[in-house]
Amino acid sequence: MKQEIKQLLFSSHPFLFAIFPTLTVLSENLHLLLPTDIVFPLLLFVGIAISIWIILFLIFRNLVKTSLITSLSLFLFFAYGHFSSIIYDLFFQETTFKEHLILLSIFFVVIVVISRYIIKSKHTLHNISLITTIIGVSILILPLVVIAGQPSEENYLFNEENITDFDYHESSESSHLPDIYLIVLDSYPNEKILNELFDFNNSDFISFLSSKNFFIPENSFAHYHTSFLTITSLLNMDYINHLTNDVGVDSKNRFIAYKMIDQNKIMKITKSQGYVNINIDSGWEATRYISSADLNLCGKNQFLNSQTVVMMIKNSMLNPIYVKIFESDYRDRINCSFDSISNIQEEIEQPVFVFGHIFLPHGPYYWGSDGEYNIPEKATLEGFHKDKKGFTDQLQFTNKKVKQFITKVLDESETPPIIILFSDHGTMLNFDNDVITEDYIFERMSNIMYVYLPDQNYNLLENGFSHINLLRMISNSYLDQKLPYLEQKYYFSDDKKPYRWLDVTDFLLKNKQIETSFFNE
Repeated sequence: MKQEIKQLLFSSHPFLFAIFPTLTVLSENLHLLLPTDIVFPLLLFVGIAISIWIILFLIFRNLVKTSLITSLSLFLFFAYGHFSSIIYDLFFQETTFKEHLILLSIFFVVIVVISRYIIKSKHTLHNISLITTIIGVSILILPLVVIAGQPSEENYLFNEENITDFDYHESSESSHLPDIYLIVLDSYPNEKILNELFDFNNSDFISFLSSKNFFIPENSFAHYHTSFLTITSLLNMDYINHLTNDVGVDSKNRFIAYKMIDQNKIMKITKSQGYVNINIDSGWEATRYISSADLNLCGKNQFLNSQTVVMMIKNSMLNPIYVKIFESDYRDRINCSFDSISNIQEEIEQPVFVFGHIFLPHGPYYWGSDGEYNIPEKATLEGFHKDKKGFTDQLQFTNKKVKQFITKVLDESETPPIIILFSDHGTMLNFDNDVITEDYIFERMSNIMYVYLPDQNYNLLENGFSHINLLRMISNSYLDQKLPYLEQKYYFSDDKKPYRWLDVTDFLLKNKQIETSFFNE
């Protein structure tokens, strides 16, 4: 009996190799993930490891040898993404299914050959199993030390003192208030970028908006360069540069920003005025579920399609079909998003504030220009921002869906609504090898801000209003608020240090030169 227990302990390494990838993802993404985020993936992959081990044991009836085969399979399965990245960086310009098929074949051959040797071996392989267990324990030390050594960044998520409060006026009168639609179209660039970089004429869509009496600014820029910063600023109607002091200039921590999205100011104002707040699940962590919203629509498969599972699949042998795995969920969510924002006014009697962060025309490029389904040529999401044809086709599909939404809402709303079409940032065609250039900054910061107001009074917007003041203006004009307007400023940072800001206001508005060496030191 003691010998059997000892053998089982020495053969427990499959559990260690199943746990290691999840802990590694957490240790490398402590600025994005909480320990609770890995509970489901941990149970999922440990369960898979146990199932593989049991099946192999039932076939070969050898605990030690089947444990070695299981650990080998787990190691190669989760290491595939890292091996493929190194090889493709060295030998290939782009990653397609053909290249993946070659490497996958090699990995499968290695598994089969080594597994066959293990099964055919006349040795007990107890020592090898013990060494493998020691290796399994050893590789867990580093991620555990990193996780344990991090400051409690998750405390930011629950510290209400980090959320700047503000005064707003409540009202018990909600009749005849306009429905408000705040639609964020991810990565939608302005006309100048589409013309110059994509050789695409978007005048048909612009003409449609003009015919519907939308306000269309000549130029528009995001105040920040990436989604989590821009959306935090947008929903809280304020600059968020104070986050540098809260988390540190070198931090990548997103917890305060995510909390500010979750407990945003605009939904507090609309709630105080009798609105029903509605969030449309984006599929992205920060805007997937917003607790300030009364309703969160279009969310499904929350556990399987979690950020942690996605990260792990990207680094596994499932990398080549990574896009395909989530294809159905992605398409269903996009369709649900447009159906929901188009029909919600028919289902709710109170005025609604609808926030929809929709991942269009952002890749992956599943949609043709007429809405037909496409299968992306590239095997993974990486590099999609360089696919001009895929992007412009999906942009045309986006235009089509937005036109249908606008037409339906304007035609069927009893009280004329407020509609804001906004993009969190621009595209990345000028981004190359982590080098920040003026061309890239201009492209990335160039966005859209198309606005429909019930009275078509766009005087304030015509005086150079940016999105930092847009919701302030709407709150003052329609929601009985008295919020001051802020000076127009724009700040660029890079993904390595998102809280290290460079003021690019004069560069964007006055074409003055900036020191890009700030990022390229």
